[in-house]
Amino acid sequence: MSLLDQYFLINAPDGLPVLTGSYDPLLVTLSLAIAIGASYMALALAAAARRSTSALMERLHLITGSASLGFGIWSMHFIGMLAFELPSHVHYHPLVTALSALPSLVASWLTLSLLARRELTRSRLLAGGMAVGAGIGAMHYLGMAAMDLSPTLRYDPLLFTLSIVVAVLLGTLALWISFGLRRQARWRGSKRRLLAGTVMGLAIAGMHYTAMEAARFIGEPAADFVAGSGRHTNLALVIAAITVGLSLFAAGVNAVARYRGLMYRSQATASELRAIIDAAVDGIIKISDRGVILSFNESAERIFGYRADEAIGQNVSMLMPSPHRDEHDRYLNHYLQTGERHIIGSGREVWAVHRDGHKIPVRLAIGESRLGGQSTFVGFVTDISERHRMETDLRRSKEQAEQAAEAKSAFLANMSHEIRTPMNAIIGFTDLVLGSQLTDDQAKHLGTVRTSAKSLLALLNDILDTAKLDGGHTSLETRDFSLRSVCEQLLATQSLNAQHKGLTLQLDYQADDYFQGDPLRVQQVVLNLFSNAVKFTQAGYVKLRVRQSGDNPVVIDIEDTGIGIPEDRLDKIFDPFVQADASTTRRFGGTGLGTTIARQLTELMGGRISVSSVPQKGTRFRIALPLKPGSTDVSELDPEQETPLPPLTILVADDVKENLELLRALLTQRGHTVVTATNGKDALQRFGAHDVDLVLMDVQMPELNGHQATRALRTMEARLGRSRTPVIALTAGVLEQDQRNALAAGMDAFAVKPLSLPKLSAEIARLLDLPAVPAASQTPCPAPAELVNRQVLHQLWPSAASHRHAVGNCLRKACHFLDRLSELDASEALSEAHRLKGMAGNLGLIRLVSALDDLEHEIRQERPVTPHRVHQLQAQLDQITQWLADHAHEANESGPASVGVQAVDDQRLSAMIDQLRRGELPDQAFAQLRAGLPADCADAVSEALDNFDTECAADLLAAFRDTLEERSC
Repeated sequence: MSLLDQYFLINAPDGLPVLTGSYDPLLVTLSLAIAIGASYMALALAAAARRSTSALMERLHLITGSASLGFGIWSMHFIGMLAFELPSHVHYHPLVTALSALPSLVASWLTLSLLARRELTRSRLLAGGMAVGAGIGAMHYLGMAAMDLSPTLRYDPLLFTLSIVVAVLLGTLALWISFGLRRQARWRGSKRRLLAGTVMGLAIAGMHYTAMEAARFIGEPAADFVAGSGRHTNLALVIAAITVGLSLFAAGVNAVARYRGLMYRSQATASELRAIIDAAVDGIIKISDRGVILSFNESAERIFGYRADEAIGQNVSMLMPSPHRDEHDRYLNHYLQTGERHIIGSGREVWAVHRDGHKIPVRLAIGESRLGGQSTFVGFVTDISERHRMETDLRRSKEQAEQAAEAKSAFLANMSHEIRTPMNAIIGFTDLVLGSQLTDDQAKHLGTVRTSAKSLLALLNDILDTAKLDGGHTSLETRDFSLRSVCEQLLATQSLNAQHKGLTLQLDYQADDYFQGDPLRVQQVVLNLFSNAVKFTQAGYVKLRVRQSGDNPVVIDIEDTGIGIPEDRLDKIFDPFVQADASTTRRFGGTGLGTTIARQLTELMGGRISVSSVPQKGTRFRIALPLKPGSTDVSELDPEQETPLPPLTILVADDVKENLELLRALLTQRGHTVVTATNGKDALQRFGAHDVDLVLMDVQMPELNGHQATRALRTMEARLGRSRTPVIALTAGVLEQDQRNALAAGMDAFAVKPLSLPKLSAEIARLLDLPAVPAASQTPCPAPAELVNRQVLHQLWPSAASHRHAVGNCLRKACHFLDRLSELDASEALSEAHRLKGMAGNLGLIRLVSALDDLEHEIRQERPVTPHRVHQLQAQLDQITQWLADHAHEANESGPASVGVQAVDDQRLSAMIDQLRRGELPDQAFAQLRAGLPADCADAVSEALDNFDTECAADLLAAFRDTLEERSC
């Protein structure tokens, strides 16, 4: 007999019957339940092994799970065998039956080892499924071999193979389900394990009952066999109970081990939490739902002064001040009943009570923990005493700073009044005396007094402007104005200083003409920067460029070729009293407030200002102003021109005698009738006795001040039924509050001392509704349209004959240059044109300077000189020739000026110019040279030295030296 015939039914013997058996449904169901339960338990322990943090616990879970699954598979098989009844007596070999459990244990170990992994590859899945199927098959057929019965046991080869395939496929399916369902949210935990355990239990049972179908029992039934006698229900139940007991034991062992692990981790976590709580900077207090303190950490002990054993068991209200202490329990009960949160879940700053009774500021945050329907609360307390102290100090410092600012404003107002009041008399009486018959020396000295007073006033205005801007006391007006006119006026005001230095002033205007804004503030910003550019530029040009693109801000650039600003000083250039370096103030003069005021005013108008510079090459300031389009209906008035007024009766009230005398003299000269009063009470009497057209009311006076007098005056007008008389406040106060106070008292306008007659006359004309005179009808300032600048002529050439002689020499040189222009190369032509331009500037020949500047620009562009340019220059020379012919009949002058010129030592003059170029003030050397200088030249140099403008003084003396050289020629 072959080996196959020994185990498999290949050729069935003839005449031998095949016995058929039956199954007990109860035991079959029990076997399925055992298989599914063991699988579920094994999967649960595999999941526990996967979550284990220690190797020991992982092994424990795998061993107990493998034992539970292995014995469950064996029990299912044995109960399934007991459920099968043959018409023959069946016995089981004990040793072989016991050994049949080994394959199931090995298969269970392999299965759980795979399930304990976090990921499962396809190859491992197939290998695991085959191992599980082979183990279950081996266990089954080894258990079948333990049967001792009289019939012969053979297997159908096809069903035998099918049983192994079923075991492998279902085992693989169970593994796949267990892993695949981990990523499904609705198949997590016990649901997934139950499904996978059911599939695995069916795989075990499916293999068993498929294998049972493959078994063929060949032989005769036992003669003494009684139906039902072969059932072993009780034995199956005992085996099932033992298997369940083993599973429960395994679960208990794992539960105990896991509980110990959880206890260990819980103790470690509790220890860590205790360490964290004790080390926390904040106080941490835990209370019950009745407000009783349950824990009190070390920081809470430090904050409140209580020891933990003193605080625990007490009501937390002991840490609160009244009235919160009395209301705390009510707050807590209200929250527990209604759930309305006021403090819980949010932080706030409150006061707490220290053990010694003093209050401490704390920040409190409260959280709630609810367990088993009971609430406990944890409070986090931060001691903010230091921050509270800092905030209190900051608040006190802020109040002190505000008080200091108010004191500063008051000081500035008083200083303004005290300085402007005498300056009003100084400047006013100086102007008044200068209008009378004076000797040359008297006029010169009074001119020096007036210039010095105006310089002092300009310095005072800069300081007050900065103070007002810092204090937020500066307001802006909005009206239509011509930006082009503002720019052209700026160039005109700086033209003389630029001509002294031989600088070219350029205006590149590419924007609309009319805008809305504050023209005086715009002019102040641009003038401060433009005058600085002229001051700090020794050669080259200063350019004012205006650009506008659509609705973008108007961009104003001031470019120069001056000394520049070092890079490390750029970020400080807008600070008060700061200049490029320490020597700049001495060399060029000034306070360093111009750029500060420009920045403050620009930002006040909503704009921005920036600067870029290269030392020794030049600087560019850029101003961007958000100006709105304005109307073209703009009446431009010359601020230096008085507005003509008809004869008026004017009441002037001032307690300073000098001010009254000055105003009486100035107004009387202009045809007005002046009524004076020395205080407010006297002013009311004069007002009642005279029919006046206007009142000039000083603010600070005895008896009644200006505000009180004006209020009384308005009451008198109402009582007498008189029409409203305009009242102009006279004050040296310059703050916005001063203006508001004046208007609130019933005054109509505001005039600041020292008084400006053009501004005062314009204000009177406005109040009396008189027509204003446009600037076009007034006498214009020297402009480029004038052939000879009279201001330069008066300042540098007191001798008309000497000036005409020097003009003749310049004319001859210019004609000779023009004749040779076509023969000269570019560098020679440029040098000669530049020299002639400087000479013409010193002579006041403005048109010739402009023509030579155009020629110089054309040569620099490396373009050929056009016939038009030559014709333009020739036309200027012809006009100068005609001017000389027109003035030839004037008598020659040989006064003291010419004598003085001959007495000047050239070497000492050159040495003094060099000293001035270095920023020195050679007062003694100038005193020795002054007697030999023309009077007007000496006065101009003296004024420049008084203003610390050494560069301007050097330019004036250099121009005078050039005239000496011309005369020697």
